[in-house]
Amino acid sequence: MTFVLSKMSGFSIEEKVHEFESKGFLEISNDIFLQEEENHSLLTQAQLDYYNLENDAYGECRARSYSRYIKYADSPDYILDNSNDYFQSKEYNYDDGGKVRQFNSINDSFLYNPLIQDILRFDTEFAFKTNIIDTSKDLIIGLHQVRYKATKERPSFSSPIWLHKDDEPVVFLHLMNLSNTAIGGDNLIANSPREINQFISLKEPLETLVFGQKVFHAVTPLGTECSTEAFRDILLVTFSYKETK
Repeated sequence: MTFVLSKMSGFSIEEKVHEFESKGFLEISNDIFLQEEENHSLLTQAQLDYYNLENDAYGECRARSYSRYIKYADSPDYILDNSNDYFQSKEYNYDDGGKVRQFNSINDSFLYNPLIQDILRFDTEFAFKTNIIDTSKDLIIGLHQVRYKATKERPSFSSPIWLHKDDEPVVFLHLMNLSNTAIGGDNLIANSPREINQFISLKEPLETLVFGQKVFHAVTPLGTECSTEAFRDILLVTFSYKETK
């Protein structure tokens, strides 16, 4: 598989990369991904796939799938890896770090949805234009499809549950769907674990946040006051370096 640079108009990647590197995070409007009329129907198809996710064995009130591409430094191609092992260090994830987690692979219908491919191309171009990702090294591009599920009695928590930095140097968080009965699921940005500087609430599908390792961030628990289940669906796209053996 070969990715071609995105052609989304009205958006200067160079300017946004500079803003991201300066602040350590960036908000991106969803209209960047919805410029084509057909992308609205493709979004609906992608959203429906979240109803088929299996429960996360490592956390209650979550469902999850994970797949990853390998980008070798000496090749333009992106290879879908047979392994979907996911590891975070204890340093960055004090809840689930230090162990290899295994998830079901993402369905082909979602992975090869043209809209998801466009998002992946955009994220890749953006990440590669930063001074953060070293493209002379072998890379892992991870896709995490996550649904947070909450009832009135059982809220849903992210992992880790409080302010942290990610193992991966660059992470994109794309909101895919949010039920109108959901409470919480908001993003906190902090310069230090004791100093919350910004509160960001993603509400519309494909509103996006980009995180680097310059800031701490967290997601507030998801809850609801209704008798029916509330959900928050996200797609994480992570950029990291391939493990050396």
